[in-house]
Amino acid sequence: MKCFNIHGHTYLYELTFSFENMEEIGYAIDFKEIKRVGCQWIDDLLDHGMILNPHDTRLIETTRDYGTKLWLMSLNGEGEYCNPSVENISREIFLAMEILFDEVYKNSETGLKIHRVTIYETPNCWTEVKAASITDRERENFRQARFNEIKAYADTKGVLEYDDRKIG
Repeated sequence: MKCFNIHGHTYLYELTFSFENMEEIGYAIDFKEIKRVGCQWIDDLLDHGMILNPHDTRLIETTRDYGTKLWLMSLNGEGEYCNPSVENISREIFLAMEILFDEVYKNSETGLKIHRVTIYETPNCWTEVKAASITDRERENFRQARFNEIKAYADTKGVLEYDDRKIG
């Protein structure tokens, strides 16, 4: 019954990537890039913000009135009911990472892919999401609702080169 009250959570998350090939320097991606692109996206769009079901119209209005950061869930389609549970939030983060890293690294030969998103709601309670955890319909709904904004974010980030041998 506690979750019927307006409240927030503190989450700890882990992003796990897989790859097919490594760069000559000995890694598929510099962890700085994961932080700069993936972790920063989470910080910019979700951290210290309200994550709401699109049907929570009063809370949405209040959040907008106060100018607070707002994320509306999109797994079921734009404007459709979607509970912001840790499971659903994990799936949306997974899908966002797919778009971010597919777009940023589409010309990379590493085959870098998001492999797993783990979110800890408490030290003893967490959820893990892999690609198989997400239905084709949820992926399609999310991409229709969010692809353009996430791609635009990826475009602003670009790709940084950390291998001194390839710089200038």
